[in-house]
Amino acid sequence: MKKLGSWFVPYLMGLLIMFEGVALAVLAREIELLDVLVMDQMMTLVLGVVLIVLGLMLFVPLFPQLQRLSEELMKRMQVGAAVAVLVISLIFLLMAAPAEIEGFGSYGKNWVVLAAAQLFLLGTLAFVFLYYEPLTNRRMAWLEWLGMFAACLVITEGIIIFGLRGELNVHGEMEAGPIFMIVIGVVLVALGIFEMVIFNRRREGESEKALEMMDWAGLVASIAIGAVGLFVLTITTSMTLDGRIYRYYWLLIAGMVLAVLAPLLNYTQTVVAGREGWHMDIGLIATIVLLMAIPFAAAF
Repeated sequence: MKKLGSWFVPYLMGLLIMFEGVALAVLAREIELLDVLVMDQMMTLVLGVVLIVLGLMLFVPLFPQLQRLSEELMKRMQVGAAVAVLVISLIFLLMAAPAEIEGFGSYGKNWVVLAAAQLFLLGTLAFVFLYYEPLTNRRMAWLEWLGMFAACLVITEGIIIFGLRGELNVHGEMEAGPIFMIVIGVVLVALGIFEMVIFNRRREGESEKALEMMDWAGLVASIAIGAVGLFVLTITTSMTLDGRIYRYYWLLIAGMVLAVLAPLLNYTQTVVAGREGWHMDIGLIATIVLLMAIPFAAAF
């Protein structure tokens, strides 16, 4: 588990980023984000090469020849590459717009956002697990690893909602402007980061009071994430975003992901905490309630 937590994830993310860069470079075409940006074939090629280099910076420390170099230098190189990937993905999320790709056709804003968001997820996973130190208990380490991965997914969904910001009309349910989606996205990102902090701070040596506060904080954060997901499930239907109609499954997927991640986060935090008595009981009860609420919300 130490290998998995300490280096496997950043290296794997580096490899995936490198493959994306290769695909982008090989299939380099003119890309136009309508009314925002036009990237000619050379710019697309350069972006692909940049991703290849950043992926290699995350991946190459795996080679034995490079292990002789400074470990601190390797770590800084990897962290810098992960941050650069995050910055690139955030730039495209901020500029997200319908795209025209030469030779491939037109794509809606949603596909541009999803493409940038998956790159953001790779960068986030690489960055987070570069600092991850597994627990000594193998079972607990796996659960903590799973919980941190779930927190990264929550952050990514928040980023997707932020990237899709626009005039929203959930048919027959609600209407809202870009500010609403920005607020929801930022809240989910904040909750995901908060969950990450709780996992990383739960280490031996913490005071009893600090551990108890983390128990409650984790419970509240998980319930808040679940509440957002359950709310989305209750209003699941087709919607119009910036004049483009989306079928019901977009909201269904968005709500279901959060509704499932919430009990997963709550369960992993509760078990990793290893606290007996009412702390454990309340955590497990909350997990069961969050799970049982999913079918009721979906059928509402």
